[in-house]
Amino acid sequence: MAANVNLGETSLLLTRPSAASERFHAQAEAEIGRFARVVISPLLRIVPLQIDETPKSGEDIVLTSENGVSALEKRDLLGARTWCVGTRTAERARSEGAVVNAVARDGAELAEMIVELSTGKDFVHVAGRHRRGDIVGRLRAAGKRARVIEAYDQVAEPLREEAADLLQNPGDVVAPLFSPRSARLLAEAAGDRVARLHAIAISEAAADRWQGRPGERFLIAPTADAAGVLSAMGSLFDADRPA
Repeated sequence: MAANVNLGETSLLLTRPSAASERFHAQAEAEIGRFARVVISPLLRIVPLQIDETPKSGEDIVLTSENGVSALEKRDLLGARTWCVGTRTAERARSEGAVVNAVARDGAELAEMIVELSTGKDFVHVAGRHRRGDIVGRLRAAGKRARVIEAYDQVAEPLREEAADLLQNPGDVVAPLFSPRSARLLAEAAGDRVARLHAIAISEAAADRWQGRPGERFLIAPTADAAGVLSAMGSLFDADRPA
């Protein structure tokens, strides 16, 4: 097993969209400490799509990302019953006046919660073009009427020059992997890396897409959320890391 790494000599590479990466950086610094360097290089760019049909009156809205909230008008969410993946998505939905019926860790758990708890019959999943799992299919199999509105695309982006340079030099780099697709994109982009790239996967699905190397640490978060990723990340470092 690779030895623990030293926080003060380790860089943090964040590949989520900029706003989400900045939030995670602030959380990591507050809970773990200060990294030697922080590089933000989003591997996915969120592009809104033209929505021809909005949620109908009486439909419960399924939201698996805060991008789904951003894609809707406030009038679509005001008073609407919603089912959310992640606390951040739920907070955004509430801020737009929606009623949050439940918050799940991932899409599979959310589908189970809807089937078990909901008395509603009609559901619309406001989703991205790239999505894992088949929430609509699971709901239909349970006798619900369900459909998808593709509200945004997640366009792959290359590593920024600063991130590419970071990986082409010796040293320790830590990278959280927040989705299977971003894990695959980073594995491809970092295939010829010189740095030791220690990865923290948010889920087993993300872990399956990663390609580690001898001498690199690889961990899976105990819970599929930012708090779980931070918990696993903290375990990488020496006990005497600086505050």
